[in-house]
Amino acid sequence: MRKKVLSLVLAAAMVFGMTGCDSAISSESKSDSGDKSDTIKVGVLLSTTGDFSISETPMKNCAQMAIDEINEKGGINGKKIKAIYSDYGSDPSMAAEKAQELILNDKVCAIVGTNSTSTRLSVEPIIEKYDNLLVYNTFYEGEKPSDNVLYTNTVPSQQVDGFLPYITKNIGKKIFFVGSDYEFPKNTISYAKKKLKDLGAECVGEEYAPSGTTDFASIVNKIKSAKPDVIFSAVAGNDSVSFYSDCSQYGIDMKKTPICSVACHEGTVKGIGKAAVGTYSCFNYFNVLGTTESDEFVKKYKEKYGTDTTVNNGAESTYTGVYMLADAIEKAGSTKPADIVKAAAGMEISCPAGKIKMDEKNHHAWLPIYIGKVNKDLTFDIVSKSDGLVEPVTD
Repeated sequence: MRKKVLSLVLAAAMVFGMTGCDSAISSESKSDSGDKSDTIKVGVLLSTTGDFSISETPMKNCAQMAIDEINEKGGINGKKIKAIYSDYGSDPSMAAEKAQELILNDKVCAIVGTNSTSTRLSVEPIIEKYDNLLVYNTFYEGEKPSDNVLYTNTVPSQQVDGFLPYITKNIGKKIFFVGSDYEFPKNTISYAKKKLKDLGAECVGEEYAPSGTTDFASIVNKIKSAKPDVIFSAVAGNDSVSFYSDCSQYGIDMKKTPICSVACHEGTVKGIGKAAVGTYSCFNYFNVLGTTESDEFVKKYKEKYGTDTTVNNGAESTYTGVYMLADAIEKAGSTKPADIVKAAAGMEISCPAGKIKMDEKNHHAWLPIYIGKVNKDLTFDIVSKSDGLVEPVTD
């Protein structure tokens, strides 16, 4: 009889133990709300090494700067942000692994970061699987936005719709398109090409180079043969340094045939050097806006991190993204992704670029758009500005 009772007790214990184990796995697969802690855990997933480090290092710095400022002011509803920083070496597959570690091991309620489209796409399934939240702060192709992502930078319509009319009116109408071989450049160029007919312009060439390309000589020769008025560039990351340098080395005069880029920011210009003089870029932010808010932001950045890295639009959008996340958590009184997203809808945020607004429906920001021209000091002169905030149009 005792053996029978003992067997029943052991069996029950095994069933209970298995159920408890399954519950633990289930609970780990969802975001930790953080409500029972005196801190709110946020992951910062950005690379300070690899092909995109030139863009992501200042983004990581600005995330840290915003988090430090928020904590100095008392945090979010009395809780300090505990940031967990993770470098994925510009490797999309590693980014997915790091995102999973941040969610399951570190119990973050949200992740700020990733940069390239391939990296974001590798991380999104992880974010969605574990019902977490990604705050994405880089310009991207605007396709298939996720319900678990908040976007603080531009989509193609926001850059192209202002940039292309300026180009065709002030520079020329024969356009050669060059991009890195992935989604953002291809989709941006595809969107731009659809606008050419109405502007009386034409495409005289289109080429793409794999990420990590260091020799653009063959593409430069094709550009020279096509004799365009303008080179529309969506070459991204550190590759822009090689592309601009090769254009200069192989005889393209930026005074006659300037590069007009949707991906070359202040940090890249610094890396390119004199070959960038006379080129144009279009973004939601430049660090030479001259407003009180922008000047204070740049000053604080230089005091904290020196001048080895340079504030760019992605860095400003990351800084803004952290503040937007904090405001949304405070407004929601919750760290659950659905509550944060709902709270962010329609939210207006004061930031170095000015005042922006999160769209009520599509999780993207309405943004000011600026066109800058690189001067001899390797900074930008603002040559055009949008009339108010520009709507994000997504597919």
